[in-house]
Amino acid sequence: MSHSMLIAFRLALGMVLVGGHALAAGPPSVNFQQQGTRLLVSGSLSVPVAPETAWAVLTDYERVPEFVPGMRVSRVIEKGENTRVLEQQGEMLANNMRMLYLGTLRVVEEPMSRLSVQFLSGTFRNMQGQWIIQGKSAPVMLAYQLDYDTGTPYPSPVMVGMLQQQVIHWVSSLAAEMERRPPPKPEPKAKAKSKSKPKVSNTGNTVKQRTTTQ
Repeated sequence: MSHSMLIAFRLALGMVLVGGHALAAGPPSVNFQQQGTRLLVSGSLSVPVAPETAWAVLTDYERVPEFVPGMRVSRVIEKGENTRVLEQQGEMLANNMRMLYLGTLRVVEEPMSRLSVQFLSGTFRNMQGQWIIQGKSAPVMLAYQLDYDTGTPYPSPVMVGMLQQQVIHWVSSLAAEMERRPPPKPEPKAKAKSKSKPKVSNTGNTVKQRTTTQ
């Protein structure tokens, strides 16, 4: 196998069940390619929700274990203006294989459009990716891109298979939660302050009239 060899996988599922719930958004489509030591993943899925709902789910970091099976811990340990550092623990499943993972990752937010993810430590410290929301109204296209340097031009077929299934699992779980999630309530508009008319005082006129009378 040469370093320039590409391995492409096209995965399409007619109906995906996530946590017992059918995913009505449609089948997720994920492409895998190997370029040298790097494993590239890209995929997209149409989800019948507004961008606000999709964004609310993507950035609901600490509730991820509630709607992504296999994710055990997800908590924010640092918070910046448009960045978050997360600590996550979970497991990847493929057939009868199971692999535990843990680590920290930095997330950079571009509201309503993009999440850029850089793994800082742990099992996937050589991995980076992006979640992208495309569309101004429902439905939106949820796109996922991932770049993982495996460190070898001959990655284990077991690892490749686990990543295939895990990516589909992550995308499907998030899309299913987006469909279940009620739309976020719009922020209340600030009430405009009514301008009070200045009171007109007749005191000056009264004084003048009295002076004239005298």
